[in-house]
Amino acid sequence: PREWTLHLVSRRQIPRQQPNWTVHQADSADPEAISAVILQARPDAVIHTAAIANIDYCETHQDETLRINTEATRAVVDACVRTGAKLVFCSTDNVFDGRRGWYREEDAPNPVNYYGFTKHAAEKIIAAEPGLKAVIARIALVMGMPLLGSARPFMVRMFDDLATNGPVWAPPGEVRTPVDVISLGRALLELSENDYTGVIHLAGPDRIDRVDLVRALVYRVGGDPDRVQPVNAESIPNRALRPPDLSLDTSLARKILRTPLPGISEGFQLVMEAWERVKTGAEPEAYLPCGS
Repeated sequence: PREWTLHLVSRRQIPRQQPNWTVHQADSADPEAISAVILQARPDAVIHTAAIANIDYCETHQDETLRINTEATRAVVDACVRTGAKLVFCSTDNVFDGRRGWYREEDAPNPVNYYGFTKHAAEKIIAAEPGLKAVIARIALVMGMPLLGSARPFMVRMFDDLATNGPVWAPPGEVRTPVDVISLGRALLELSENDYTGVIHLAGPDRIDRVDLVRALVYRVGGDPDRVQPVNAESIPNRALRPPDLSLDTSLARKILRTPLPGISEGFQLVMEAWERVKTGAEPEAYLPCGS
């Protein structure tokens, strides 16, 4: 396998150093700082994951969200053009309105929340740059645990709820095609070094409502799936609109990628095995894909 030298950019938390890691501290709200890192490192490829992804926060903090999710991407694009680096941009299934599901790459985006709007705006910036080698990876709901920082993805909230005697909450009426973070990372790395450019959907094969997803995961860890209860969306103030069916068609990914994108059961097992290694003191490579 290819030997990678990594340049990681972190806003606050600096990961444990490794021999093939160079860590840069920069804020994605500062386009000049982000450009400077890329121009200094002159990488072969940039995997752009930085974003504000809390959909409700995005709806009520629109200026900040636009600055991070869209304008910072413009700076990354400019730096990639100047250095010749290939860009792999992490977009979202939320660029679609969710009216029909099983979206293909050629289907027209129509976001219904501000998060989706800013990611689609970033997609358009990338697509409009003729001198850029780029992949726009639209990513489904991700099953994963945070390696760094204080992020609270849905699996963290699930385990927090399980630790209490109360219900385990899950949002109803949201159909997704979840993908595990391990397989996703491997797919992004493969896209960073192969010849593919354009839009691609990265998701698992299983189409499932989020309440049923959490019930399945709770059962996998030995919990009682009957504890999982749908959240009353109307009880959440300032809750952004959620598209009802964001299932993604991954025929293209299955055709061009060597990396498999497994279903919920296998993907969840990959995440939990890696997370257990990290909790027992293994180096970060135990969680990050392909030793990266």
